[in-house]
Amino acid sequence: RLFRFSQDQSVHHPRQAYVIATLIGIALLALWTFYTSTDRYFAIWFITGSITVLILLHFSAHLIIYIARKWKLGSNATWRLVQTNLYRPGTSTPNVVVSLGLGLTVLVAIGLIEGNLSRQISERMPERAPAFFFMDIQPDQVAVFDKAVTSVNGAGAYKRVPSLRGRIIKINGIPVEKAEIAAESQWAIRGDRALTYASNQQDVASDITKGKWWDENYNGSPLISLDASLARGFKIGLGDNLTLNVLGREITAEIASLREIDWRSLKFDFAIIFAPGTLEGAPHSHIAAIEVAADAEEEVEIAATDTFANITAIRVRDALQAASTILSGIGTAIKGTATLTIIAGLIVLAGIIASEHRRRVYEAVVFKVLGAGYKKILYIYILEYGILGLLTGIIAAGIGTLTSWSVIKYLMRSEWIFIPNIVFITIILCAVTTISVGLIGTWSALGQKAAPYLKND
Repeated sequence: RLFRFSQDQSVHHPRQAYVIATLIGIALLALWTFYTSTDRYFAIWFITGSITVLILLHFSAHLIIYIARKWKLGSNATWRLVQTNLYRPGTSTPNVVVSLGLGLTVLVAIGLIEGNLSRQISERMPERAPAFFFMDIQPDQVAVFDKAVTSVNGAGAYKRVPSLRGRIIKINGIPVEKAEIAAESQWAIRGDRALTYASNQQDVASDITKGKWWDENYNGSPLISLDASLARGFKIGLGDNLTLNVLGREITAEIASLREIDWRSLKFDFAIIFAPGTLEGAPHSHIAAIEVAADAEEEVEIAATDTFANITAIRVRDALQAASTILSGIGTAIKGTATLTIIAGLIVLAGIIASEHRRRVYEAVVFKVLGAGYKKILYIYILEYGILGLLTGIIAAGIGTLTSWSVIKYLMRSEWIFIPNIVFITIILCAVTTISVGLIGTWSALGQKAAPYLKND
């Protein structure tokens, strides 16, 4: 009777005016996010993802309540009491799972996304990457330039190819503005694309997956070898054609082969490679790449740029380091945002515990009347908050992992891997945080005398 007396059986809902105001606020925030975003596609992803995560967290909280109500643990009174507290009337389970789980979901998602992108830059890069890329090598400089950079002691593999630019204007005779092109291939029709020509297949870094390479002495109608992923995005294949504008001249070329290109290999490769006999007469320059020992990089750069003022040298190592630094900065900024979300969740959690203070004091008194000591009561609270925190952490880790997989796989079109240490740390962090905040809020309840409360009742 004493226990039941302390339970508030009524269900409290906000007034209708507050519910309507909240819904209006959500709608305005979503519209503001959409119309102020420079990338509407990403904004739709963000809005949809945010609403989906909140729905999943809310559903998960009620799933915990349902399982706790249906699952019979046995006759252990302590465990039954902890289990009952997860689904009793007025339980804090939904509020804790949603408020704290939201911040942890963001933290897991961002951690996994950043970890995957960092891996693309560091772990997935080839062991033998070029040290330099050289651009704008003029035809009359080719022989002298080749000798200047390759004669440096420490210089390794060297490759130079012709390069010019052209714009894709038609796909199978259909203007690109009217053609149906997948979102991931839209980049190819924005501005000019780098082009080259080659007679020997050995000069090409990627492997042919469909079709065949032309003869070394080919001299017929224009043919091209196309990136296979680009072909899929354009919805074309062998025998189809692309029309390119090269220096004001329209060239329609048939697709003779498709190649799978791994752009992370840092090898020379082009989405579009022409067969001999089409581009040689057009004004063009050359680009080159060279592998160099770290202690010889400066000497190679001097040999390339001091003698040839028009040639641009790009240090690959510096470019990768810059990309890594930018990625780290972005990760730090977004982790800061996730931290604020977690802090907001902790404030909500503290509010929940504060609102339950009177009930916790009453429960502690009843426990003492029934013979429970200080350590026993503390053990019950640790179990309750620990289990709730652990479950919240597992739910947040699952939703955050799913979110990161969706972003990497479908938004960034990249390869995703699972990084367990990020998820494990988040789950432990959630359990420890929930226990700590819960005990801080209920600590005073443990020291209350039973007599004043029993006399009042």
